[in-house]
Amino acid sequence: MNYSYQGRLPEVKQQIAEMALNGSGIRDTARVLKISPSTVIEELKKGSDLKAVNEARLSELEPHQTISNLCQWEDIEAEAD
Repeated sequence: MNYSYQGRLPEVKQQIAEMALNGSGIRDTARVLKISPSTVIEELKKGSDLKAVNEARLSELEPHQTISNLCQWEDIEAEAD
């Protein structure tokens, strides 16, 4: 299928989700992908591809491991700020 606007391409939509999960902002994402910030916002509002937690991995962990791992990540993020 030929798209006249790059923002409609499935690959670009996937890149928007990946960039958001990696901390890229809306304007940064739009600039890199050469699409409008409005397109980025609309795609992020849909949010169906966005999951910050790996649910498959989370289900494999024991509850005490999950809490411990989450606390470690919070400590790392706090140090980065």
